[in-house]
Amino acid sequence: MEQTRQSRKREATHRALKHSAKLLFEQYGIGNVTIEEIAEGADVSRSTFFTHFDSLDDMLSQIANEEIDDIIKASASDGKTDLEALFTQLTVDTCKYPYVMGQLLMKSLIGDSDSSISDILSLMADEIKTEGYKELLGQFSPKDISALIMGAYFGLVFQKFADKESFDDAGEIYDKICRFINFLKNQEENK
Repeated sequence: MEQTRQSRKREATHRALKHSAKLLFEQYGIGNVTIEEIAEGADVSRSTFFTHFDSLDDMLSQIANEEIDDIIKASASDGKTDLEALFTQLTVDTCKYPYVMGQLLMKSLIGDSDSSISDILSLMADEIKTEGYKELLGQFSPKDISALIMGAYFGLVFQKFADKESFDDAGEIYDKICRFINFLKNQEENK
């Protein structure tokens, strides 16, 4: 069914608000941006913000879940999640908006609303069950291995923050996490 002009305009405004928020959050930090600034950046009124979002927390939750859903979609091929493709998209998004992604993912994890991060971990666990982690599966559950891999990824990201390094080279983080995944996956071969 074809969208009406009004629904296309509403979607464009919704996207503009989220885009404005991401840019401002990256520049000033999530806690330092007001609804008025987001609305101004999208060239709409404060009241228009509230026709799209219940609150700033609602907006943050929607942005976080949308980012995570995009990561999941980008990683899926033939209905199966590929860990390397998942981390490709996660790394690209993290390096594009490192402060925003870090804060949004943490907020998503500890917030009151349902988190799509659990979807990522479930998809990872499903692949781990079928993709050659035999040695590790004798010691850890697929869920635990997923959490450990995700923890390693965020450890690399946090290391860049701690060392005040640039996020210009997404390939560096991606290469390290893929080497780590392959190391874990091939433990049996390395013995």
